[in-house]
Formats: sequence, structure tokens, C-alpha cells
Amino acid sequence: MKKYWFLLLAALLGGATCIFAKDTLATWKAPAGVALNSDFTVKVRLQDGVWHTLSSYLIKVDEVRDTRHYVENASMAIFDFTGKVEVAVTYNLGEVQTAKVRPLSYDIPFQIDGNTVTFTLEHPRNLSVEVNGDIFHNLHLFTGSPERTIPDKDNPEVIYFGPGIHTVKNGELRVPSGKTVYLAGGAVLMGRVLIENVHDVKLLGRGIIDHSIKGGIRIANSRDVYVEGIVATQCATGGSENVTIRNVKSISYYGWGDGMNVFASNNVLFDGVFCRNSDDCTTVYGTRLGFEGGCRNITMQNSTLWADVAHPIFIGIHGNSKAPEVLEDLNYINIDILDHREKQVDYQGCMAINAGDNNLIRNVHFEDIRVENFRQGQLVNLRIFYNEKYCTAPGRGIENVLFKNISYTGENAELSIIEGYDEKRKVKNIRFENLKINGKLIDDNMPDKPRWYKTSDMARIYVGPHVENIVFTSDVAQSQRRFVHPGITYTQGDLDRMKAMVEARQEPYYSTFLKLKESSYSSLDAPVVNRGEQIKEGRFNATIGVDGRRAHDLALLWHLTGEEAYARKAVEYLNANSYYTNTSSRGTGPLDNGKIYLLIDAAEMMRGYSGWTRQDQQRFKDMLVYPGYSNTENYSAKYANYLDDTKNGVTFYWNIYNFDAARFGNQGLFAARSMMAMAIYLDNEIMYDRAYRYLLGMKHRKDDLPYPSGPAISSDQPIHVSPTMIDYKLLQRKNDIQDYGYDEQLQYYIYPNGQCQESSRDQGHVLAGLHNYVAIAEMAWNQGDSLYSSLDNRLLLGLEWSYRYNLSSIQSYKKQETPWEPTGLTKDMNEVTFDNGKYLQIKSRSGRWESVNISSHGRGDVAGTGGTREMALAHYAVRSGLPAEKYTWLQRYRDYMIERYGCENWGVAPNWFYEWTGWGTLTKRLTPWMAGDPVTFSTGKRVSGLHQLPSTILAADYDYYCISENPEGHTYHNIGTVRGNEYRPDGAVELQKIDNKYVVVQVEDGEWMNYTVNIPKSGAYAVYLTYSANSSSHVAMASDQGLEISSSIPSSKKWKETKLGELSLSAGACVLRLRVDKAGQKLCLSAFRLEKVERDR
Repeated sequence: MKKYWFLLLAALLGGATCIFAKDTLATWKAPAGVALNSDFTVKVRLQDGVWHTLSSYLIKVDEVRDTRHYVENASMAIFDFTGKVEVAVTYNLGEVQTAKVRPLSYDIPFQIDGNTVTFTLEHPRNLSVEVNGDIFHNLHLFTGSPERTIPDKDNPEVIYFGPGIHTVKNGELRVPSGKTVYLAGGAVLMGRVLIENVHDVKLLGRGIIDHSIKGGIRIANSRDVYVEGIVATQCATGGSENVTIRNVKSISYYGWGDGMNVFASNNVLFDGVFCRNSDDCTTVYGTRLGFEGGCRNITMQNSTLWADVAHPIFIGIHGNSKAPEVLEDLNYINIDILDHREKQVDYQGCMAINAGDNNLIRNVHFEDIRVENFRQGQLVNLRIFYNEKYCTAPGRGIENVLFKNISYTGENAELSIIEGYDEKRKVKNIRFENLKINGKLIDDNMPDKPRWYKTSDMARIYVGPHVENIVFTSDVAQSQRRFVHPGITYTQGDLDRMKAMVEARQEPYYSTFLKLKESSYSSLDAPVVNRGEQIKEGRFNATIGVDGRRAHDLALLWHLTGEEAYARKAVEYLNANSYYTNTSSRGTGPLDNGKIYLLIDAAEMMRGYSGWTRQDQQRFKDMLVYPGYSNTENYSAKYANYLDDTKNGVTFYWNIYNFDAARFGNQGLFAARSMMAMAIYLDNEIMYDRAYRYLLGMKHRKDDLPYPSGPAISSDQPIHVSPTMIDYKLLQRKNDIQDYGYDEQLQYYIYPNGQCQESSRDQGHVLAGLHNYVAIAEMAWNQGDSLYSSLDNRLLLGLEWSYRYNLSSIQSYKKQETPWEPTGLTKDMNEVTFDNGKYLQIKSRSGRWESVNISSHGRGDVAGTGGTREMALAHYAVRSGLPAEKYTWLQRYRDYMIERYGCENWGVAPNWFYEWTGWGTLTKRLTPWMAGDPVTFSTGKRVSGLHQLPSTILAADYDYYCISENPEGHTYHNIGTVRGNEYRPDGAVELQKIDNKYVVVQVEDGEWMNYTVNIPKSGAYAVYLTYSANSSSHVAMASDQGLEISSSIPSSKKWKETKLGELSLSAGACVLRLRVDKAGQKLCLSAFRLEKVERDR
């Protein structure tokens, strides 16, 4: 039984309320005499607890209408919490028609009831609550984590301001070196805080520097300064170094009300700040206002910017033209931009770098920036210019600027500008990675860009003169890709998880394992026939099809049982198929040769088996690409023979390398599936990218052979017309468009409504193509790429469309009691959606077929292509964690097949047995927490494998999640900065090397990490944690089996191992979640271990 103990403490100071427990809440009353705003009544409570009414402060903001400025009255409320809280915001001026809770990226659901908006928070956020579209009389709701330590007010080194209104002499508080200024919650300071010509100063608390005070915080010519938690109008830094500004809120309303300026300073960090300002939110300048010099290493991260006028981010206009300066190593990471409103074109740009005064600006990094629908301005503005109003010379240059994962959603952006000045003053080396404009990825190889367009045209960016090397890309080059092995269908973590479940006899794993073991294809007695050097047309199923099924299943059994007889038999089948020098290119060559997939998957599983000699493995590898691999010379054109098998001189790769532009999409997908598997097995990055890039509609790598060109030209008159499809004769394929893209590409195989390119043909081939895509997506996921989520989960949409059509014809469901049929026909792709059910009439990219209506041929025969249903469902339901309504029909399909056939084998229909790996109820059934792959890391390389007991598990070795997706909320929850390092290049929670090992640092309340572990025997396990901390903490260990333990752990500045408690666990693969409910000061997590508790009988 879980026990939760709650202690309610009504703090004596200023009526502050603090609730200390598993969930905590801290609120403060405004002192008498402070201006409040009655527009909103704001209440907060712990779940099912007592409501607490917050003070709603009046704050002023700047509204620009036409060209005039008007001061408007907005509201602000503040509280701290951990755990989960409910918030109720009542609008006292009328009924709430519409509402927004921003930033929108937080995706906070809310409810409207009359004049009240309610929502739940699980993490501290700085928010804007807006009713009826009013952004100038909104509520600014600032929530944080409770303060870990509060300075002692009796300490002579502390300048302490408790709750109440405080005045200071001449309206200025000058802070001496070594002092800490503390503004308690409920404290209001009527004066500026000046940190000038000092060092080792802190300004802390939850108090406010009154809104009437311009330039509330000034840091000048100082070092080692730390500011946290304060609300002020402005916070400027000049001539200083080693400055940290954390969770500071800056709101201004008057002229030149810049939020957080940086002048001539180095090593400045802004973390978790909120800026709503009446001029630039944040700037980096050189010499200005008495500060002299350039800037280096300025970072703003995890923050929110709102420019009521001017720029959210502005760099570079000011410097010293007589002694030119450099502004470099500037970083803006994980930022939400809520607004930008500037009519003057010279001062537009959400992300603006304007080099003036002979400044050289270089090494600027914008990453993970989400720009909402601002009112007026530009998305980016990079210019070297001579603004005579502020500058005495143009800038020297702008170099090495990276825009990574930038998204803009809106319709008001004006034309962005990138422009140099002259031949000596250029903008160069500008790189956009994964730039999204209204959901569209902007890439030099994007499929819908006419070849005569500049990519910048697609982003509405004007690229002017004196600009060099501007690149738009959506796939970061991986010239040193480290393939994960095994890593085709299964990682080592997958294999270990299966084995653990089988040994523990957990269901449905164990019963599926027994059927695998009993299958005729797993026989140890079946004779193995050497297949020779040639596969003729029509013989692929009987050779590599059958032998691939056998080798795969035997290799899987070896991993699950450890019985070497299975390994030896698998190797026999691999060796028997390793002598080919001629595999037919005739007829459906790409489809037929694509059936090598299961043999390659078996070879991948057997690559580490000592009984498969290096010589035999090399012969198998060479056979796959015979007469050899090349990325510059086309051996298919040189050696293949498409008319006479006896004269053919190529094998598998050269029959699949160009997919199949002339046929239905599923045939090219068989080729692509084997190409990707082959690339992983051969550690061939160029080959891997050839498959992956093509399927996503990208251009070929410059160091690889081009993809098929186009367009296809077909006859004007059809050669066959049926009620569902029109056939045309293919006359030729032109070479007008390189890398044209045919029907196997994701965008052309599954249309935006989910309809499949082959749906007018028959349902069996539809499902074959879709499940090929699932197998390909799984390989990509194992290697760190996400094809599953591409084009807004297009693959899932295709599965949902097709299973809705097929399943509804054989079984009735709630809200679908009759067979579903398309609701109408259209030739306009913009008219079709999954929900409206219209059927798209469209000609295939091959030019050979035109869809007329959906084909019922094979409808309801869903059994044959069942080899990847568990794989797809595991991804979308568990890894992605999508809402159940997103995969309704995929779930129904899985349930139908389980009810009718039991476990998932390799497919029921006899002609599909060699096409998919199958056995999904053993290989791909996941529990709800199994979103990641269990890993360790070695010199930055990911090593997959279940954590085995007894052992010590490093805290840094939490479960891995695909680096193309966001792991947050899947394998960990982290509040601070997430970025890669030499230990975990995938992007990890905060890690630091201490005592020659990587440990988790900067731990905050509520953070957790998952670890998948093999529990060898059911029973109680003592859990021991190794940690260090300057104050006590509260830590829990939970399992996906439903139980958890928690414990307070004392402070220890040295590494300490302590027992958290005893956790009851069942044998098998289990996900453990290490959760920090209350983090002590400087809490570091090193490792944990589990020790079986033996009870006396």
C-alpha cells in the first residue's frame, strides 16, 4: 500500500501558504498598498485540496496601434509548486468566449465554464492566460519550483527583505561584493538593484522590484553574479562576466524598455526567463553606453520572449568601429517567441543579426525555437548594414549561423531578409536544419520545390547579394554513423527482453515462444540444400523465401534459449545461400530480390556467433552486392541482363538499388526494405541513406548514384478500364527531373487522407505495402531515425484507413456497425481527409494506373499480412504514447487477430510466410513504460542490452529513445537543459563527469528516468541508491508492475549508498523508474543496485 503523509504549514511571514509533502504548494499575499488588478480572480490547489486565492498584481504593458504607443493594464500572479495542481482563472469582466494558455508548445488542455478557465499543471511554467483574444489585458501566471534554501535573515552577509513594501535611499540599492540580497515572496522593493563594480553577488527570492521602477536590475563591470526568481522591468548586463540570470521575469511598458541587454560581456547565461518588453527582449552588443569590448559565450535557454515592439532577439548593431570587435559563441536554445510587432522594416526580425560598427558576428546557434503567430515583422533578419542613426560604419561580417529545429506557425510574417554589404563584408555559412513553416519542412531537396526555385523562396526569405553558402537541410549529415548491432528488426535490448519474459514464463511471450519452437521452420532435422550460384525468375520464394524464414526463426531461438544447435542450423542456411552470382533481373526483379530480407535479418542476429567463421561471413556479405558495391559506377547497367537469366551478372543490391519506378508501390518497398537491412548489416552509411532519403522524398546524396529520373510518359488512351482502376501503357521515362520520386515514396504511397496508392487494385497488396513500411520504420527507429512519425504519422494514417475499410466488412464495432465505404469521389487532394472519407482519384507516379474507386477485392482478408501488427501498435501506443483514438483500427486489428488466431506468428496465409519477421506477441509486445531501449554507453557509442542483476546500474544509463524524436516524457522527465555530450550523444539529461564517471546532476523536483531490467526471480528486492547532496532529498523507485517505494535520504557531500526500501517484483523484463520527489541542494545521482532479499522460512 502506498502511504502519503501531508503536513500543512501556514507560514507566519506575510500570510504565505506552503504545503510540504509529496506535492507542495507555496503562495504569497501582496502587501497592502501595492497596485492590484481585479480583472481576474486566480485560485490554485493541490489535487482535491483546498483552493488558495492568489494576489493578482497590476502590471503595465505597451500596445502599439498604428505608430502610437498606449499603456495597457494587465495582470500577474505567482506561485510555486511540485507535483500536480489545479488552476482556476475567473474573468471578472464578462463571459469567456475563447481562451488561450500560452506558450502553445506546452499544449496545456483547459476547460471553459462560464467566465472561468480551469487547467492542470504538472510542471512549473511561465504562462499567459488570454480570454476573448485580448493579449493586452491578459493574466501573466508565473509558476516555479519551491526554493530549496532560503538565506538566514540574521546572517550579516544577507540583505533580507521580508513580505511588505520596502523603500531604499535615493531609490537605489547598491550591493557590495560577497553579499546576497533576498526578496521574499510578498516583498516589493521600491528601488533599483545596482550590482556595479563588485563580485560574488546573489539576488534571490520570489519578490518583486516594483513595476514603476525603470531599469530594475543593473549589472555593470562585475563578475560572478547570480540572479534568480525576481520580477523586474529590466535586467541589463554590461562589462561583466560569469553572470547567471535564472527564472527572472522582465515586463516593461515605457520607451526603450529593453528586457535583458548584454553589452561587452562574457559568459552570461539566461535560463528559464520570461521577457515581455516595450523594446528588444534580449540583445547582444559590443561597445555601448560606457561599456567597451566584444561579447563571447552568451546563452539564453528554456525561455519565453514577447516583444510588444521591436525584436525578440537582436544581435550586433553597436560596437567600436575604430577598434573593431567580435561578438561570438552566442546560443539561443529551447525558446518560445509569443509575439513580435514592428512596423519599421529596419528593426524587424524575431531572430535578428544586424552587423554594424565594424562588428564581426560569428558562431551563433539558434535551436529548438518555436515562433507563434506574431502580429507584424520578419522571422529572420541577417544583414550587414550601415544604419547612420546608430552606427558609424557597416559591420565586417556574419559567419557560421545555425538555425536548427526552428518552427513558425502563423500568417503575418513579412518577407525575411538575408543580405551582405559588399565583397569584403559578407554573410556566409548560414545553415537551416529542420526549418518548419506552418508545418512544412524547408529543405534543399524538398519534394514539392520546383527545381528552378531557390529553397529560400519556399521559406519566404529574400537572399540578397554578398551571401555565401546558405544551406537548408532536414537530415544532418552522418558521415561517421555508428550503426547499432544487432539493429535490423531487433536490438540486443529486444532480444534480452524476449529472453527474460520467456524464462519467467510471462504471457503472451511464453506461449508464442512455444509455437515458434514447434514450427516446422524451426526444425533441426530439416535438410539444408546448397542453393548454388543462380536464382532464376520465379524461384525466389522456394529458395531465399523458405531459407530466410528458417534461418530467421532459428537465429531467434538461439538468442532465446542459448542452445547452440539452433545457431549451427541457422548458419547452415546462411552459408547455403552465400554463393549467388546471378539473381534474376527479369520481370519483377526488385520485388523478387527484395525477399532476401529475412536472410539478412538472420545474418544480423548471427554476426556475433563464433561458429560462423569470418570467411563465411565475408562470402555472405560479398554475395549481397555481387559483383561489388559502388556508389559512383552503375554495375546494374554494366552487368545486369533483363532478358536472359543465363547472362545476368548481378545479385541482390543491383536489382533493388533503384527501387521500382515502373510498378505498384509495394514492389519498390520490398526493395527498399532489403536495401536498408543490407546497409545496416554491411555498415554502409551511403546505402542506408539511399533507402531512407528516397522514401522520405529527399534528393540523393552527392556521393551516391542518382535516383530514377522522370516524369513518366504514358499513352493517352487506356489499355484497360475497370470499375476501380484505369490502366495505361508506359511509353518512356524522361530525364527532365532528377530524383523524380515514384510510388513507393511515403508521400505518394499513402495520401494525406490515409488512402493507399494501391487501394484501387486490391486489399492484399495494400496491406503488404503498409506492413513493409512498418518493417522499414522499425529498422530506422533502431538506428535512431524516425520514419514512423514522418509526414505527421502518415504511416499510421494509412494503417487506420485500410483497417477501417477491411475490418468493418467482417465485424461490427461501436459507431461502425456497418461496413465503412468512401463517402464520395474527388480529384482534388485538398478535399480529402481521413474524417470526411472521400476517395481520391489520382494517377500514379509511374504513369501506368489511375485510381477510380476503392477495390473490394480481398476485402476482409487481413490474416495474411499479420507479421508486423504488434510492431506497429507497440510503436504508436507505447513508444509514441499517442491517444488511443489515433490508433483505433490498428488496435482493433491486433485484437481481432489475437481473438481469431491467438498469438502472432509469421502470417496465416501460406503465400506470405516468408515476407515478415512475425512472432510479434513475443518480439514486439511492450508494457506501457517500455518506450525506450535499455542501454549502456561506451566512448559515446550506444550499446543495447537489458540491465542484468546482480549489477550496479549507472544513473546515466537510462533507457534510450530515438534521437529523431523528443525523449521527454517517454524515457525520462527533465526540467532543465537537455543536450548531448561525449557520454550520451543522443541528448541526455544534465550529466557531468565526476570522479571519472558520468553522473546525473542539476536534479530538480519531479524528474525521473526509466531503466529496463531483467528480474531473474520473483520476490522482494532491496534497492540501494548512490548519491551526494548538500541537503536532504526524497526519492522513489517505481516499477511498471504497479508498486513503488520511497524514502527520504539525508545530506551527504561525499558519495553515499543508502537503502531506499524493499520493492516486490515479478520475474521477467521490468521497467524501473527512479523518481526524485524532492531534490536536495546539489543532488547528484550516481547509480543504483537491487539485491534479492532472502527470507527465512
